[in-house]
Amino acid sequence: MKDAAAADALAPRISPSRGPGSPEVAAFYEPDTGSVQYVAADPATGKAALIDVVLNFDPKAARVSTEAAERVLDWVRARGLEVEWILDTHPHADHFMASAWLKERLGAPAAIGEKVREIAEIWGGLYGVALDAEGS
Repeated sequence: MKDAAAADALAPRISPSRGPGSPEVAAFYEPDTGSVQYVAADPATGKAALIDVVLNFDPKAARVSTEAAERVLDWVRARGLEVEWILDTHPHADHFMASAWLKERLGAPAAIGEKVREIAEIWGGLYGVALDAEGS
């Protein structure tokens, strides 16, 4: 990993690997949404997954920005990690997911939790719209 000490300053909490097969996990708190975003990385290979990364939203300006996602990517780059997966564990009704932006930027595949279909059906019924598993 490139400059681990400098990169660690960007991530407020790091849970170190506990040995072979155990990932290092970095947690990034995003205060505007109250969300915690994660990077799970294999120290042996330098491969990583981004988990529940969010976009910022300023309701007064009605603007979306990528500050939170860029903070995560800065840490990933400083550590020399290769993103293999972009994961969303569940739909987020209280903020925007950054997975589409990340996928476009990194080219890594994105995946969602298996319960998303059920949640999409519930939301579709509540709002009178048909939603597919990706929420579109």
